[in-house]
Amino acid sequence: MSKVFICAAIPDELATREEGAVAVATAIEAGDERRARAKFHWQFLEHYPAAQDCAYKFIICEDKPGIPRPALDSWDAEYMQENRWDEDSASFVPVETESDLMNVTFDKLAPEVQNA
Repeated sequence: MSKVFICAAIPDELATREEGAVAVATAIEAGDERRARAKFHWQFLEHYPAAQDCAYKFIICEDKPGIPRPALDSWDAEYMQENRWDEDSASFVPVETESDLMNVTFDKLAPEVQNA
């Protein structure tokens, strides 16, 4: 029975700086993690042949309920900007954005503050 795995390819700093490489992710179906890793490597190099000349870190994890994942069999660079690998949970988690203290929603202010 096939499972869904989240797969990411993250370039090293040199590849990013000199080659303009970006991190990409996809979700694939495979029987187990070993097969998912092999399938991902093959598909990645087939889709990005120039990546052979760059150093990438490959991360594979089984899809779990409640964690974000890219669409099946499509390459997604935005996913890697919106999510990061968390070693502790061994899964991808959303990137925490810093709230802008100068950006205030007027409707969420208390009535006495709105009237001031």
